[in-house]
Amino acid sequence: MNANHTPRLESLLYWTGNMPHPTSAQWHKAFWWLFGLTAVAILAGLGWRDPWPPDEPRFALMARDMVETGQGFFPFRGGEIYPDKPPLVMWAMAFFYWLTGNLKVAFLLPSALASLATLWLTFDLGRRLWEARTGFLAAFLLAVTLQFVLQAKSGQLDAPVAFFVMLGFYGLMRHLLTGPHWRWYYAAWFFMGLGIITKGVGFLPALLLLVVPFYRPRWLKTHPARWWQWATGPLFLLLAVSLWLLPMLWLVQHSQNPDWLAYRDNILFKQTVDRYARSWGHIQPWWYFLVSVIPVFWLPQSLLGLASLSCWKNAFKTREQRILYPLLWVVLVVVFFSLSKGKRAEYLLPALPGLALSFAPCLDKALAKRWLRHSLWELPLVMALFFAAVGVAGLLEVDKLHQAVARYGIEPDLWWWLLVTGTAATVAVIALRKKPLLAWAGFVFTLWLSLGFGGWPIVDRAMSTEPMMRALATVVPANAELGMVRFREKLLLHAPWPVTHFGYHTPTATQQQAAINWLHQGSAEHPRFVLVNASYLKKLPKPCFGQSNAITYPHWAAEKWWLFDATGIDPNCQPNDESLPAYTRTTNLDSATTPP
Repeated sequence: MNANHTPRLESLLYWTGNMPHPTSAQWHKAFWWLFGLTAVAILAGLGWRDPWPPDEPRFALMARDMVETGQGFFPFRGGEIYPDKPPLVMWAMAFFYWLTGNLKVAFLLPSALASLATLWLTFDLGRRLWEARTGFLAAFLLAVTLQFVLQAKSGQLDAPVAFFVMLGFYGLMRHLLTGPHWRWYYAAWFFMGLGIITKGVGFLPALLLLVVPFYRPRWLKTHPARWWQWATGPLFLLLAVSLWLLPMLWLVQHSQNPDWLAYRDNILFKQTVDRYARSWGHIQPWWYFLVSVIPVFWLPQSLLGLASLSCWKNAFKTREQRILYPLLWVVLVVVFFSLSKGKRAEYLLPALPGLALSFAPCLDKALAKRWLRHSLWELPLVMALFFAAVGVAGLLEVDKLHQAVARYGIEPDLWWWLLVTGTAATVAVIALRKKPLLAWAGFVFTLWLSLGFGGWPIVDRAMSTEPMMRALATVVPANAELGMVRFREKLLLHAPWPVTHFGYHTPTATQQQAAINWLHQGSAEHPRFVLVNASYLKKLPKPCFGQSNAITYPHWAAEKWWLFDATGIDPNCQPNDESLPAYTRTTNLDSATTPP
């Protein structure tokens, strides 16, 4: 279909149907409707699930311990100092835990609130660069992007750091494209500093300055800037970082605690430059983001990218900085993370608002392409039908599906959830097929609501360790102490006993010997038991715990986490007098998980 015969964007998107040319005030109203619906999607199921591995239990545990122990400046993981990340988000979780008393709510609120604030910043920046219509479209594209809401509903660091990155990006864009606004320029650097003490990469907006030599702000012709005005910006970044850094350095220097000294060195050097240059985890090839992340997690924006090439080409020809600045910044962010060997999908989250801002002015031309309009409702239709088909197959007891989930005890609810979700999403997509963007939005909104209120509570039965602790409580008495070899943070969240572990990074063989020493130091008043991660134990050349000597308890996790007392140790393995690491956590959740 020729662009001249394409229905206006409003008829493809705007839900009233009788407003072909909405006013600025109506677009503002539309945004607040969008904001409210996005808030519902993000907050759906809040408090209905536990923190899930790999990261959520760690941050939730540290936040809870900050409140319960009163030690809030340095984060501790089960009594052991945690030097991998700055504590800003843990502080936020701790505040909400103190405020609500509910960890299941508290660990999710920082990401949810940060994401909603990011959504508003995207709208406001688009409105200021173009008009309210473009601001709404940018916010809409962000709200319906899979990765945005997925991370907004998680208890990780990525959504909060994306918020601070967006604040820095917002400030620089206000200065460069609508300026000069030196206050916003300096504020941008300050927000970048807050992003750094959130998760290291808060400086990402500074990459935008690499674009300036090629596309100089137009106001420089009439308001030339002096070099010191530009150079002063990083001082505000240092000011923000110093709000945490200086007290930390002072406490470390005056305590001379070797754990605190190691914390300082690890977080300032190993977890920053060293981690980027010589990553030791999540190793992926350079094309990982281009092949495995962007095509799926950035839907529908990844589809829009293919349809916006001509618009972007024209932006380069006309030097339209309002499109080129956010577009080139997104490219630089992707390149920056691609150069590091360590890669995770959520690393690219901060780039999504900039991407939406580069797409929004091109949306009319993009939707002129028939294939895009069809894709925006046919793709979610296929996914919805797939959900329903899997649900039907599960209810019909297809063997392979049942074998995949039977050990977790979550069927048949899972199959009913898939069938209901797939059916509801199918109805939504078909009903909105003449408004392709709304068809996609209907699919994702149905999906997030269904996940929050139905899907994730079902999956939580397998992910939560509370049922496991209840099972352990049938064989471990209330006056006991529990040790863990190769522990996971999620195990500490519901453990009602004092828990001792032997160092998160301690070699498994050393942990095993430390556990043997610890078990033999128990008493009749406080008997000791130890949980051993069998997958690590089997890799040892000389395992001292065997499954045949394990104490059975009624839970599927007993196959992976073997339980022993001192009688279960191999006779050839004896305690020694060597001083080995042991960290004890004595505070416990105020929950119903209480041993009999």
